[in-house]
Amino acid sequence: MELLKESVRLSQTVYKGDTRVMAEGDVVVPDIKPDILKLLQVDAVSYVTNAETSDGRLDIEGCVDMTILYIPDREGERARSIEATFDFSYRVESKKITSDTSAEVMSNVVKVEFSAVNSRKVKVKAVVSLDYEVCGIRETELPFEVSGEAEIKREAVKLRSIVDMSVHRFNIRESLEIPNAQGSVNEILKTDVRISDTDYKTVTGKVVVKGEAGICVLYTNEEMDIEFTEADIPFTEVLDSEDVNEDTICDIEYSVCGIESKIEEDSDGDRRLIVLDIAVEAQLKAEEEIAFDMISDCYIPREKTIIDAEEIEVEELASSPSMQNTLREIIDFGSSGPKVSEVYNVITRTSVQKVQLQRGKLLCEGKLSAYILYLSESADNPVYSLKKDIPFSYMMECDVPTDGMEAQLKADIRHTSYNLNSAGELELRCILSLSSNIVNRRKIKVINSVEKGNEGGVKNGIVIYFVQNGDTLWDIAKHYSVTCNEITEFNKLEAGKELSAGERLFIP
Repeated sequence: MELLKESVRLSQTVYKGDTRVMAEGDVVVPDIKPDILKLLQVDAVSYVTNAETSDGRLDIEGCVDMTILYIPDREGERARSIEATFDFSYRVESKKITSDTSAEVMSNVVKVEFSAVNSRKVKVKAVVSLDYEVCGIRETELPFEVSGEAEIKREAVKLRSIVDMSVHRFNIRESLEIPNAQGSVNEILKTDVRISDTDYKTVTGKVVVKGEAGICVLYTNEEMDIEFTEADIPFTEVLDSEDVNEDTICDIEYSVCGIESKIEEDSDGDRRLIVLDIAVEAQLKAEEEIAFDMISDCYIPREKTIIDAEEIEVEELASSPSMQNTLREIIDFGSSGPKVSEVYNVITRTSVQKVQLQRGKLLCEGKLSAYILYLSESADNPVYSLKKDIPFSYMMECDVPTDGMEAQLKADIRHTSYNLNSAGELELRCILSLSSNIVNRRKIKVINSVEKGNEGGVKNGIVIYFVQNGDTLWDIAKHYSVTCNEITEFNKLEAGKELSAGERLFIP
């Protein structure tokens, strides 16, 4: 007998975890820059450059880009900057990791410590959090039809088949022109980039991604005053992915892994152009939804049936609730820092602290951290920063029973906007996107082949059987190698009626 099968590629998480690593060292002031009078700020951005799996281990490598702002020991200059890069690495060891698995790693700088060793050297240390998940791809063929006359038992399954897991890199190149009301550029102090408002569309063999790169450039003008310019740069990129189609579902994580900025002259010969080259990495996970009635059991009536089957564990997708909410917060700068002149930039990050299924609903709790960098008129602190944590809690409706299921949640900031009000407070507005997968981890029986045995068929006759606890009509019919309809008709059973323990059945 021949089984007709559908091939699926199931993703199985074989290992996941998190850790913290250090990136540290000394930064020496370049010879062309003045001595340090006072350190103002050290910003750090981390990114993963390589995540390689082999038998028994995962090797993670990455970088931390640091920008040091300081007041120079030179009259007439308010601020200068130094850039430095430090490497980090980490090894995860587990027998579950093999060369056939792939890893997704997210990094984030959670803390930066710095101090001046002397006027020409700065000691820095960044604490980087790493969240990693190692997945294996299992090629499985699920039977959905069988040739010949056989009794078939079906089971509904709803799975996601992996189409592609890959990393793509592209560059966003743009020139920013300084507004006429601002001075020409003397030196770029720092450049910040955030990726937001992302979306995608799949076509045959390609994923078209769109989004915005929010750019903020802090610089000194010809009078050595501190100014900044900002812009939102839209981008569209095409990611090649051979097996995707119009129905493919994608999960894409973006990270900025390098920024180059330089000053150029405009048509009048003034230094008013900032040329940017931004390296972006996109981690793509593409899946297809598969929902059909697979054959979970079968037998050939009145014949000895030999079934080759195996039991596998799957993550069955039950529901994918999502929602967007707008977080608004009024932030008072307080009296501990210098008075605000202008807000240069606000960087927002989210962290999920609690995910819990409760009677058909999904509780999501976490916090949004806002890192605010602003300018002041203070000569001692022309650039200042503060951090504000904003807690959030939402209840998402699930359209399926959630008992015994597991929730996977992703929180993203889709867009951030802000302005100073008349009271000198910061009005912050963020669009928070929550998306989740409710999965049921369970084991299913996969039939590989069905054959007739070498022995003769089942002998004719009538058997009287007394129903035992837990018996189903299918179990009894399969045991005696007859059809369910034959037992139902012979015993005049009502369609759909459950069997009761002790009930007498005649097996034809």
